[in-house]
Amino acid sequence: MFKSLSYKFANILIRNEVIENEDFEIYRYGFETLTYFIVNISVALFIGIIFDKFIHTIVFLSCYCTLRQFTGGYHARNYTECTITFAAMYGLIILVANNIDIYRFKYLLILLLLVSTTVIYKVAPLEHRNKPLSIDEKMNYKNVIKKITFLINFIVITSLTFNVISEYIIYSALAVFLILILLLVQIMINYYKK
Repeated sequence: MFKSLSYKFANILIRNEVIENEDFEIYRYGFETLTYFIVNISVALFIGIIFDKFIHTIVFLSCYCTLRQFTGGYHARNYTECTITFAAMYGLIILVANNIDIYRFKYLLILLLLVSTTVIYKVAPLEHRNKPLSIDEKMNYKNVIKKITFLINFIVITSLTFNVISEYIIYSALAVFLILILLLVQIMINYYKK
């Protein structure tokens, strides 16, 4: 479905002479990725609405999507598997967030966030098999990752310390934890493939 839509969009651009024939594959892939991204975001928002966690979902997606594009990590084999996996993971995040006493365990959450961030600094970015990174790109990504995680850590730690909107901000910490898990899963996959 994603590929057929991307072919249609790219063909429309060629027919209307917006792009050249030699750029077809670049635009087709871009449309495919964009369509897939919109579907996953829509699924997450739908889950958030079902569980009455719409704002929480916005907070989660803001942190997760911003960081994920630079860190890399585990990627599913196809779009269907990816969407199902992402939906299941986000459902689990809501379950965890609903069943954790944020105020009782706030210092443990802060510690886990700092440990997760440290590991992310050490291992990210991980290259995707279809998108190798140059040394300059890796350094640039690493700098961006540090800035994003610093901002997330600052907001989460401040929120938890002063008990301000913590029920929303916990989703930022859970986004970082999920990024860490995806990185570790990919590292294990890479290890066992050797």
